[in-house]
Amino acid sequence: MHFFKIFLAAIVAALTLPAMLMANPAPSGNVFDARDLSDIELRSLHELFDRQAINTTGLIGLLTSLTQSLAGIEQLLSPTGISNINEVVTDLAVLLKAPTTDQTKSLLGTVSNLLGSSEISQLISGLPAILSSVSGLLTPALVTNVTDILSGAHDLLTPTFVSETKGLIADVAPLVNAISQVISALLSAIFRPVLPYI
Repeated sequence: MHFFKIFLAAIVAALTLPAMLMANPAPSGNVFDARDLSDIELRSLHELFDRQAINTTGLIGLLTSLTQSLAGIEQLLSPTGISNINEVVTDLAVLLKAPTTDQTKSLLGTVSNLLGSSEISQLISGLPAILSSVSGLLTPALVTNVTDILSGAHDLLTPTFVSETKGLIADVAPLVNAISQVISALLSAIFRPVLPYI
């Protein structure tokens, strides 16, 4: 960064010095004589320097932005930046070799054929009707109710509850079997005398 500051100062000096000398040329075509400096008023020198300061302000801004850009390029050209560029180019070269490009072309062709098929066109053309029929079902109240049900189920279905429910079902299964045999016997006893008369 120190190099860029020195570089900026050298460019400003190189660009402003000739402009300062040419801004107030000698009145005649004669060669400049140092003895004529005694005739220059101090006010004229101040005007000359002020004019040059205004002229160089834009140049300094331009050179400042140039040095900032060069700092970005310096970061890009650092060993890490060059290594990253090398990795990208190497990986891109591997990606663009023959099998990958052929597979990509084939994949794009397949996707293009699928998206252009009549079945997809029919599905897309039928979507408005499907969405309008479903839109009546999807109300804010339904979403709230489903959310409440899922939240309640989440709170209810703890590992302990699941284990207890499995145990209860295992305990009740023989009882249900016995009750079904009793009900079956009762029904057959009730309907047996009626069956001969039908």
